[in-house]
Amino acid sequence: MPAPDARAWTLKVALSQRPWSFVASIAMALSFICNGLTPVVVGRAVDEAIATASLARLGFWILVLAGLFAVAIGVNWTARFMLIRSQQLVSHDLRTTVTDRIQDPRGIAGGRRTAGELLSIASVDTTRVGEIVMMTVMPVAEAAAITYGALMMYSISPWLSLATVVGGVLLVFVALRVARPLQERSVARQRALARAAATATDVVQGLRVLKGLGAIVTVRGRYRDVSDDAYRRTIHANAAEARLNGATEAAGALFVSALGLGAGALALAGRASIGELITVVGLTQFLITPMTMFGRNLASRWASAEASGRRIRDVLNAGFERAHEVDDDRASGFLAALPTGLTVVRGSNERLVGGLESLPRRRVIVAPHEADLFDGSVADNVHPDRAVAEEALRVASCDDIPEGPDKRVGENGRMLSGGQRQRVALARAVAFDPEVLVLQDPTTSVDSVTEQNIADQVSEHRAGRTTIVFSDAPSWNAVADSHMHVDELLATAHELLEEAPR
Repeated sequence: MPAPDARAWTLKVALSQRPWSFVASIAMALSFICNGLTPVVVGRAVDEAIATASLARLGFWILVLAGLFAVAIGVNWTARFMLIRSQQLVSHDLRTTVTDRIQDPRGIAGGRRTAGELLSIASVDTTRVGEIVMMTVMPVAEAAAITYGALMMYSISPWLSLATVVGGVLLVFVALRVARPLQERSVARQRALARAAATATDVVQGLRVLKGLGAIVTVRGRYRDVSDDAYRRTIHANAAEARLNGATEAAGALFVSALGLGAGALALAGRASIGELITVVGLTQFLITPMTMFGRNLASRWASAEASGRRIRDVLNAGFERAHEVDDDRASGFLAALPTGLTVVRGSNERLVGGLESLPRRRVIVAPHEADLFDGSVADNVHPDRAVAEEALRVASCDDIPEGPDKRVGENGRMLSGGQRQRVALARAVAFDPEVLVLQDPTTSVDSVTEQNIADQVSEHRAGRTTIVFSDAPSWNAVADSHMHVDELLATAHELLEEAPR
């Protein structure tokens, strides 16, 4: 994949699967030419076999036609296979690149991006850009078909050949001219569809909370607004695409009709045989598809891919919320100043948390207040080692979860209660067993008895290691080995915060 800030990024993505996309281009061009040879063979058969009543020549041309069909099938299969393979590989590479960037622990700087928006970019937009590989295949084959048609026309009449070349250029010009509104509307459509998908995803994620707050009606109204906007913009873009299709089809039909009439005039004047007339008519029917699709592909597919590519590059080019990681020497100095055992910190400070997150992750884990869970079992969400996962679940008081460690949590833990999700997330942090564990209000969604059990068990399990808990809960204060105000921890982390991103 090219660098996201590379010039002509979309074009470089389209060419990233060479030489296989080039193989597809050549094979597709051969397939088109084989199809274009059919009227030529039929025309020759009429002149050499039908007109002369030669059964032998008829059999010969039938064998030639059969061989031509066999070759066309083979090269068309090769072209389609290589094209689809290249498209899928490009889409896969883009998806992994985008998801790697989304999951980077340093975060994504800039405006807030919802989970639904990022999902749309990582799925729909990467697929659209993957389809741009077709632009290195179909236009090449279509141009080859038009060139072949012009050469065949030249063998009958140079004027017909010239008309074919000029007509092809004019059809491309018409397509590009009519497609101008489509390019802007494709961008607007992509953004509106992404907003609708993002809103739907976020609503599903928070459905239980929304029901609890009684906010379903409000959310339904907001989703209706973004959905209606997406609908209007899609209709707007589709109307532009329909005009493009109509204009190219009409121009193509007029063009091939003119060619057919010109060939008929040549035949009436005795300057073309019946077989050559059949050849021209057949070629015009063959040429209408590549001539109309050539400009249409250049205009519409490129516009959609550019719109999606812009959204992908926005994510890939975004800066990091935490642009650096503190080196081991400075980290060691700070960590040595922290008290051993469980320390409860009163108050909160976002910059302080950001500084803690910049410490080496192999030594310090800062567990977020709200952690995401993936679809799978409870144990899979905690640790790949079953024994480690079960011990961590015990520490986090997850014994009351029905079906235990094998319970399926659903996407983002939707099959668990809020308290269960919070405890599974806590178990994940405990299972990592870092040198320093930082917890941010880890028990706000559980009852006081469960909270006290968790505090006791975490304190016992983490004995002899450093655990920092940002909380005002009495349960944590009761088991703490030391207490600290956030300002004291800020003073300890003064040098660390000098390097932290602001």
